[in-house]
Amino acid sequence: MIAKARAFVEVRMSRMPNMALAHAMRRADCSNSGLASRVRQIAIEDGVSLSCTHVDVKRWLDGVRPRHATARFIAEALSRKAGVTFTLDDIGLAGVVTPETLEATLAHGGGISDAGSRLLALTRRDLADDPVALQSVVVPDAWGESLISWLLARPEPLQIRQNARPSVGKWDVHAIRATTELFANMGFQFGGGHARSALIQYYNREVVPMLGGKFTEPVGRALYAAAAEITELVAWTAYDLGRHGLAQRYFLQGLRLAQASGDRMMGGLLLADMSHQANYLGRYDQAIQLARAAQEGCKGVATATPMALFYAMEARAHAGNGDEAACVRALNEAEKHFSRRDADNDPSWVSYFDAAELASEGAHCYRDLKKPSQALEFVGQAVDLCDPMYVRTLAFDRLVQAASYVHMNEPSQAATVALEAINLAGPLKSERYLRYIRDLKADLLGRECEEQVAAFNALVADRYPSLNS
Repeated sequence: MIAKARAFVEVRMSRMPNMALAHAMRRADCSNSGLASRVRQIAIEDGVSLSCTHVDVKRWLDGVRPRHATARFIAEALSRKAGVTFTLDDIGLAGVVTPETLEATLAHGGGISDAGSRLLALTRRDLADDPVALQSVVVPDAWGESLISWLLARPEPLQIRQNARPSVGKWDVHAIRATTELFANMGFQFGGGHARSALIQYYNREVVPMLGGKFTEPVGRALYAAAAEITELVAWTAYDLGRHGLAQRYFLQGLRLAQASGDRMMGGLLLADMSHQANYLGRYDQAIQLARAAQEGCKGVATATPMALFYAMEARAHAGNGDEAACVRALNEAEKHFSRRDADNDPSWVSYFDAAELASEGAHCYRDLKKPSQALEFVGQAVDLCDPMYVRTLAFDRLVQAASYVHMNEPSQAATVALEAINLAGPLKSERYLRYIRDLKADLLGRECEEQVAAFNALVADRYPSLNS
């Protein structure tokens, strides 16, 4: 028997209109009356009779929350109308964010609409500074599952939606790429924390909705590739701020977008990024696997520079593992590929990986292997060749140089170089940068009697009080 119930029961009043619901209704091209009718029908299918009208819909849009069951009917109604999946989070009717809903962003499978829904939900939590999202942890198994899925993937048909919104053209794709370049350059100069909220706002409001839009197949492929590229940047900014679980989830969804676009090199880049993150977190074996997956999946497809990058990531992971022989082999492969590079044939996103960047990777390798002479040789090349625009990279290189002087038992020289690095960095918003400082501070413990070391400690105490504990 069909149960009787009111469609609308006010649970609590919100101070703000439900913009997410309004956006979802526009995307589904659904009016207030149309949504009310569809909700009533879906409720009947569920054995419930709801007296739902356009008035109820207006109240939901104004910020009044329906019962949880009714919210599910709303999400289902909009999903059917639009032909894409809307979650409760997508329509602004989720309750407390739960770890279970967050973990959906670890998934690599499903259609491209699933990836869009995951990203929309994730960016909303990101923008709201939701601690569950910001403090989420890395799930190592997700790396292995994603690299296997990507390696075994086959070309997939592009779903064309004739009645979808918004309508996307090639100029929209150009705009995404130009915006990505702008924010990437700011990251190089000021760190991942600089203007990140503006980047996420743009990504959430402009880029993600396009994934479910209307476009031709060529535009759709280009759109997914451009979306993968800006997703990679969003992930990097989270990584640079030390929000590792959040970064991993963006990287994984970016890989799904790259797969849908058919851009194998972009997929390889995202795997290399995940290798970099795994290495940073001390998961060296997984970092090796991710870098090798990038190499294998891009053989015969990638130009020389991305391949050099992929081998450099493998070398970094071997160095972290203390395997000098394997590190040298991978670094040699990186140099061989790099020697054959033709920048004119490279994708634009790899332009940063120049001779200075390759030398910087070598310096990091030998620092981790505690081979200071070799590390200093590579650092010298990296600093001499580096474009001054790359402030973050130069600061990293200088701090690698400082660590190498510690390994040579020259604490005063190490502190002198570190002071230069700090003055160079300025207001750099990067947790990775702070880790270099923190590690060097620990390396110089017991050397406080040295004048330069004391000056370094004093500057760190003044500039970065969070590192004093």
